[in-house]
Amino acid sequence: MRNGCVFPLSAIHVVEFSRIKNDQRRRRLGKVMWKFSRGVTTAPLKEIICWELEIAFAKAGYEVKPRTFNYLGNGICHAFGEKRQSPIAAALADEIDEAMLCGTENLPPIQGARSKQQEYFANHLRRLNERKHELEKERWDDWLYALSMADITEPLYEVMSANKIPHADIETWGKEGIKYFLDSIPTRRLDIHLHRQVLKNSQYKPKPTDLEDWAGLGPAMCYADVVVCEKHFADLVSRDRFSAKARIETSIYDIFPEIGSV
Repeated sequence: MRNGCVFPLSAIHVVEFSRIKNDQRRRRLGKVMWKFSRGVTTAPLKEIICWELEIAFAKAGYEVKPRTFNYLGNGICHAFGEKRQSPIAAALADEIDEAMLCGTENLPPIQGARSKQQEYFANHLRRLNERKHELEKERWDDWLYALSMADITEPLYEVMSANKIPHADIETWGKEGIKYFLDSIPTRRLDIHLHRQVLKNSQYKPKPTDLEDWAGLGPAMCYADVVVCEKHFADLVSRDRFSAKARIETSIYDIFPEIGSV
């Protein structure tokens, strides 16, 4: 942070970290994560989408006042969209978060079990190329927009209900109106672009880490200044001249060349 750079953690970072089985590896990595992040975390995906929806509805002419939103905040609870359960926990937030990542003298860092969500998402991507033949090619794009809309059903319902927007209104927009609405939402626009690339590549082989890439790196592509990621995802995002907000690099040495010369 001394040179103006912030290296925030996301909920996805913490989840991936917790899956490391070896306590010592987890402890070493946790210390690095804590040293560079200093407890700064990104907003949870649902909160980002709710804010984006409020902006989209306001642009569409509805009387919606978008909430105050900051992409960056503090604490692991912030990353997961949770509140500290007690005043004491809030007062000791930094100490608790550091212990969760780095462990203590008597306790290892947090550890979580591997979930089936990775497998579910990989199967979802795999089925895209299996199911696309059930539709005419001209309708593939409509299908992708429908999938992206279905993916935000819960935040969409919350935002519409909170702002007294009739749920039937969306039906009056028509296909092109819905597409325009989704394209005005940065994370949805990227999600549709990524799905489109998978659909165009019949040989695409989903990876177990695709879920973390799409859910963690996706929002960062829309709201961070710089994202460092694997070439696979960087290439997927940049195809068809898609323009993300973030500068995308595949090596941290391209951002800080002086590190590589040490």
